[in-house]
Amino acid sequence: MPVTQPIAAPTSNTRKYRLLLPLLFTVLAGCATQAPQTSSTDWESHQAELEKLDSYQAKGKLGYKGSQRFGANLIWETQPNKDHLLLTSFLGSTLLKLDAAPNQVTLVNNEGKTFQGTDAQALIQQLTDINLPIEQMRDWLIGLPTAADTYQLNGEGRVGYLAKQIDDKLWQLDYNEYDYSVTPGLPKRMVLSTTGVSITLVINNWSIK
Repeated sequence: MPVTQPIAAPTSNTRKYRLLLPLLFTVLAGCATQAPQTSSTDWESHQAELEKLDSYQAKGKLGYKGSQRFGANLIWETQPNKDHLLLTSFLGSTLLKLDAAPNQVTLVNNEGKTFQGTDAQALIQQLTDINLPIEQMRDWLIGLPTAADTYQLNGEGRVGYLAKQIDDKLWQLDYNEYDYSVTPGLPKRMVLSTTGVSITLVINNWSIK
């Protein structure tokens, strides 16, 4: 008659392992389901939303450091084929007013004199000694890297940095903060710079039209 060997009772260590295994599987499953969406996928979706924006207004502050230094209130308004820029002092007086359309630019300076030209950036620099890449700003201001030579995404799938060679200068734009109270989320704090020039932009209010 065969002898049946007794089954050893599980030790305390064995019981601990059996209790830990379900917990381990639960943790691993949780890690697998909580993987974040890739930045590239998030960026493609956000980029598509930005490209639909053809009319918007931004209000905020501008700080300029270059051949001159000043701070100003900023209003930037973009419409299809037209951009409007207004800089005023903190006391409310007009420093610069610009209306730019393809091949037609009108600038009013701080003395109320009106000037016209075809190149917004060149006209502003010639009359005020302020260097600002107006043509690119309509898209760069909303975080769309149109015509940039290079750009990098931040951890949120938004543009964190871009750069472009314009004439003989390398312009760089750092996006330091985004405003997610608007849809799509738009830049709030930016620093635009090139050799000898640094422009800080803080947007306090976005209006999507």
